[in-house]
Amino acid sequence: MGLIEDEIDEVKRLCCNVIPCSKLVTCLNSLIRVDINHTDSRQLTVCIRFPVDYPQNKLLLEFKSRSMSLVFLERFTKICDEKSSQFIGKPQVMNVLKFIDSYLRENPLCIVTEEIFNIKKLLEGTSGDLKLRQKSSSLCLSARGGPFFYNAKFRISERYPVERIQWDECDCNLPQALVRFVNGQANEIARQCVEAPLRKIKNNELEFKPKPSLERTLRFIIAAMKGFPEERCPICEQLSLPPTAQEVIEIDTEAKFLIRMFCGHVYHQGCLKRFMSEPPFPPGGKICPAKRKHPRSDRTGGGGRLKHTTGTNSEEELCQQRVTHDKWGLNDVKSAEAKWAHQQARVRELEEVIDFLQ
Repeated sequence: MGLIEDEIDEVKRLCCNVIPCSKLVTCLNSLIRVDINHTDSRQLTVCIRFPVDYPQNKLLLEFKSRSMSLVFLERFTKICDEKSSQFIGKPQVMNVLKFIDSYLRENPLCIVTEEIFNIKKLLEGTSGDLKLRQKSSSLCLSARGGPFFYNAKFRISERYPVERIQWDECDCNLPQALVRFVNGQANEIARQCVEAPLRKIKNNELEFKPKPSLERTLRFIIAAMKGFPEERCPICEQLSLPPTAQEVIEIDTEAKFLIRMFCGHVYHQGCLKRFMSEPPFPPGGKICPAKRKHPRSDRTGGGGRLKHTTGTNSEEELCQQRVTHDKWGLNDVKSAEAKWAHQQARVRELEEVIDFLQ
């Protein structure tokens, strides 16, 4: 028998024993096909063909997978092609299959290769970073916006994307109100990727299928960190956040303490208090005076998009959402007017006293 026949016989005898999670589908002179199934998300079909002048030429490899991205398959083909160059002049099939099996085991993050590639592209031009931890199947994200940062470690389950990404805590120097919003909204985005909506799916809609949650979640966090330092208080139109992290106000009685409304805009507490306590008091409550709808409004699930118009102050650009907050939710017109009248009466009384004393 020739070398190719010997290798085919070797593959038949050893493949399933040496590679426990493998299944030999075809083993012929024209084609060797092996299915490797480590987990639901790491399923790979390996197709091997012998080239002319084998073994002086490298094996011809082709990978197929229903669970792994084309980006990974293309890159992995190049990696295996370079590895097979080391075996030229020797039997190659079992050596290549062993390498493929060990690579899939040692690199569990291969199942999110395309998402990692997109996230790193999103971080280009920023001081943020994404580091991979293959042994623990996790990623460390450092997202930044001006002097503010958000650092967290995200874990990828073996059952991903059926199971969402997980993270325990973050290191962030934003005000606590904004930290709670970022974590809460990021968790909600990840949850919606793997859990079907509560409403019943209509007959003409496709059945719910889990979606990858890594890129969607991290994309939101990165965008939020980029946007916060540029946000302005809709009342005074000054930057909501201070120029340095050391100047962040955490005392909830201070005028510069930040309050984020359900429409997404961030107010200075002093500005909001003045805005809510002064007329006019329209029926139904005050309307956010921001000139644009917020891209991360609670009403849009954090993923809304700004509408672009040619006008400068059109209704389509304005926020037009009611100012709603647990602390500043005074929507009773009569109560608001009465409170304002009482405050003005006290001001007049003080002015009269001052005039009398002078």
